[in-house]
Amino acid sequence: MRRKKRSFPWPVLLVAVLAGSIAGGFYLYEAQLSNYGFPFQCLSQEALTFHIHPYLRIVVNGINITVPAGIGIADATVTNGIAYGGTCFEPIHTHDSSGIIHIESPTNTNYTLGDFFKIWRATYQTITINGVKHPIVFNSTDIFGFKVDKNHKLLLIVDGKESFEYQNLVLNTLDYCNASNGSQPPCYPTATGDPYYAGNPYPYGTGHTIVIEYVSVGS
Repeated sequence: MRRKKRSFPWPVLLVAVLAGSIAGGFYLYEAQLSNYGFPFQCLSQEALTFHIHPYLRIVVNGINITVPAGIGIADATVTNGIAYGGTCFEPIHTHDSSGIIHIESPTNTNYTLGDFFKIWRATYQTITINGVKHPIVFNSTDIFGFKVDKNHKLLLIVDGKESFEYQNLVLNTLDYCNASNGSQPPCYPTATGDPYYAGNPYPYGTGHTIVIEYVSVGS
């Protein structure tokens, strides 16, 4: 006997299609929100469970390099040197061009200097130095395409002492800003208070400095 072909009422099919479309659209939005080329999943807003402010200076052949505002903040608007708004926040980002790095994370992850450069590269791709575009890169032999050779060396100076950790340097232990220096640059105006360490006293002290220098041999 020939079986009768089953069919679904068209309202049921319509609801199923619409539900699938909405779900698909939501998935695409979530995928976009958590992408942007960043190495860490985007946060829809800043998480302040762990809130720390390392201070980074970069000097290449005697030129002070500006660390730009808005690193790690998608769709930010930079006004008067300060990044506002944004649709996605990396746990490591910058609000201004002072060199203060904001670590604002829901977890006590050991973020590194290499992580910061990955986020910088995902945000801006290149940096212009003396009118020439350079790649955003940092490791033990290269800063922005300026490479170590017989005439040049690359130094990482942490709290006045040479470090050989380079891109593996953990930033979480190197807060700079506190309530005492928060009213002065580089902490002012975006990093004015003490570090927040999930309600506990910050155990590593403040006032730490990080300096990357590319210099001629003998300098």
